[in-house]
Amino acid sequence: SDDNVVDGVYYKARSMRQHVALLQKEDPTLHLLDMVAQFNSAPDSTNRSVDNASKEIYYSPHIDSSDLSYGLKSNRYYQGTYRSNRDSHTEGYVTIRRGEDRVAVVVKGSDDINRAVDGDVVAIELHSIDRWLGSAEEEQSDKQKGAGKKESDQVGESAKESPEAGIAADTAEPTLKDIDNIAEEVAVDDEGQLRRPTGKVAGIIRRNFHKNYCGSICTIEKVEKKEDNDTPHPHDVIAEKHEREHADGVTSTVVLFPIDNRIPPILLRTTQRDRLVGMRILVSIDSWPADSEYPLGHYVKTLGVTGTKDTETQVLLQEFRIPCEPFPAKVLACLPPADYKIELEPGRLDMRHLPVLSIDPPGCKDIDDALHCIELPNG
Repeated sequence: SDDNVVDGVYYKARSMRQHVALLQKEDPTLHLLDMVAQFNSAPDSTNRSVDNASKEIYYSPHIDSSDLSYGLKSNRYYQGTYRSNRDSHTEGYVTIRRGEDRVAVVVKGSDDINRAVDGDVVAIELHSIDRWLGSAEEEQSDKQKGAGKKESDQVGESAKESPEAGIAADTAEPTLKDIDNIAEEVAVDDEGQLRRPTGKVAGIIRRNFHKNYCGSICTIEKVEKKEDNDTPHPHDVIAEKHEREHADGVTSTVVLFPIDNRIPPILLRTTQRDRLVGMRILVSIDSWPADSEYPLGHYVKTLGVTGTKDTETQVLLQEFRIPCEPFPAKVLACLPPADYKIELEPGRLDMRHLPVLSIDPPGCKDIDDALHCIELPNG
């Protein structure tokens, strides 16, 4: 009807967030806004010009797709999958091809990683050779020398005469060359001097945001030094910087720290902050704009209370992508009845009392090889 016409416009366009906000007014307990993807780092505000003017840019912009395509063809950029080190999201590597060889390029620091997340297909630009790292043997030697100096300060001059301890070659952490035959060092001169190439992410070719991540929210705590040597936990510092309440008085931005150390902290908008504190939750990453220090994501579901056996079991299943959905009725119908009992057939030997171990390799679908070993009376 004409009563619905405003300024000659029959329909008014809304963003997804605006539409869901209207739905949530009907039943605020549903917390529908928590599940809306985030693509803007600024809080909801009526004054967008002020928000845009006050934005801090943390990262350099990514190269657009046309320039990336030309750069890849001209070998200015190299394509590969970014892999974070397992203990830190601030250092990783990208495996590239140089001729017939595969080389691991070290990408270190937030500026060089430039918003790449573990599993992203990226285009990297190599640094000049003077910024490449020394060989792994040189770095290990420097670490051992440093460790020897610290030890001598503690136990005296006698420590200098004792041999330095190290990790045996057969028990050391395997290198990329050991695992995938990927070179970590490149000869940079005619004398064969080896260095580890470094580079920076110039652009993202394909994101790896399809996976949900487990973690817990870290809330603001007063970061005060009680003693001279007492420093705040890094999580507290990040939470204090980024957690805030929005102008609507309902929504808050909180920081989730994933269990997987390869993934950076994730900023979430939520209307149920108090309910999520102390819980293990699943979140999804939506975007990572240059004006956000960390990626933006949204709430997916709650797994349970942090630290309980059932919850942490669900976390492990989720992190290692182990299917754990309930079996459908069609599959359950194939099972024998609940009161089924095994009847020993003539000629068969009952050996259920013996411990039998599977010897099939990890990841196999057909577990049909097993082994049992006992000591015979004759030794």
